[in-house]
Amino acid sequence: MDNENKLSIRLPRTILRRAREWHINRDLSACGLSNASKIHTFTHKEELAALYNLAAQLPDGARVLEIGSYLGASTCYLAAGLRGRKASIVCVDTWENQTMPDGVRDTFAEFKVNTKGVEHLITTIRKRSDQVAAAELGAPYDLIFLDGDHSYAATKKDFELAAQVLAPDGVLAFHDSRCFQGVSRVIGEILATGDWSLGGITQNFSWLTRQQFEHFQ
Repeated sequence: MDNENKLSIRLPRTILRRAREWHINRDLSACGLSNASKIHTFTHKEELAALYNLAAQLPDGARVLEIGSYLGASTCYLAAGLRGRKASIVCVDTWENQTMPDGVRDTFAEFKVNTKGVEHLITTIRKRSDQVAAAELGAPYDLIFLDGDHSYAATKKDFELAAQVLAPDGVLAFHDSRCFQGVSRVIGEILATGDWSLGGITQNFSWLTRQQFEHFQ
């Protein structure tokens, strides 16, 4: 294939990527989150863009649950995707960094500073997710993002909690779904039930939806 034909294939993708980045940056700025791209995070920019896109497809009045918020980068992209609609985000984290590679420390103040532009949307629950009951969260949620402890046992518990409060047509997303065995194992078990389908994968970010079966009289 000559260079001209190669360019004709690459150009549309480049244009689409730049257009997407422009929309995301516009919405971040409109939410008072223009520094969101500078927040230290272990979530790749393509994964953050996928979170934004999932949030942007939610209806007015959408409810989002995030388990594992760290310094707030993913929270900001979720909020930007929700811009212009009545919506809310519940963030569950200890903000004590127990499972993060940069070591134990209190990160709550940094989270609050980084998400200040959308603090009116956010409710924080400062607990381990296995100490949170479904009744405390309320229901239903249109989008749930799991990015907490990536061990098999902890991820399975987070899924069991999420499944109780996710709307029937809601989206369940996982971070580090391909590089942490515990997360991959839980996703495999979920899909093996036949009750869920894979919505998509970007980098190490995957999302699932419940199967919608036809019921015949």
